[in-house]
Amino acid sequence: MKKSTAVTLGLLIALVAGMSCVFAAEFTKFSSKFIKNFKDCDAYEESIVSEYEGKQFTTNRKIIGWRNSFCKYQETIKSPDDEYQLNCSFSNLQVDELYESMKDRAKEPQKYDLDIFSEQTDKKGQTKYVVVGSQTIKGNKAYITWAKYQNNPYFCKPQKIK
Repeated sequence: MKKSTAVTLGLLIALVAGMSCVFAAEFTKFSSKFIKNFKDCDAYEESIVSEYEGKQFTTNRKIIGWRNSFCKYQETIKSPDDEYQLNCSFSNLQVDELYESMKDRAKEPQKYDLDIFSEQTDKKGQTKYVVVGSQTIKGNKAYITWAKYQNNPYFCKPQKIK
């Protein structure tokens, strides 16, 4: 059962990473209102509709605000068949890095080796995440920076809703 949980979480994270790739299409864009509010982790919500391979996707981005010294952020991705949610907690330094990446207007795509994690339980029953592989991604600075955090279960927890 522990092994199936690890495999399931690894696949779910990879799927969410794939879903993120669908929406980003290498270049993630954020509205000026989202960027302004994210800078100070002020509550804000926006939805984006996109199409990929004939299917419509809706991404809801929600900045919840500061809770226990972390900026809480939630992203829900809906397709006609599935719905996933990421619940993220970012430190002040991570908020600054994400904010700066959204302001960057460079057009040249970057490459990044994104770690793929799997959940494991140690002998004491503690959950930990281990890197089980990597995937090379390519995109603008915002895409790379957001993917780095959204696909790391120490910062963002994926959850299948539907």
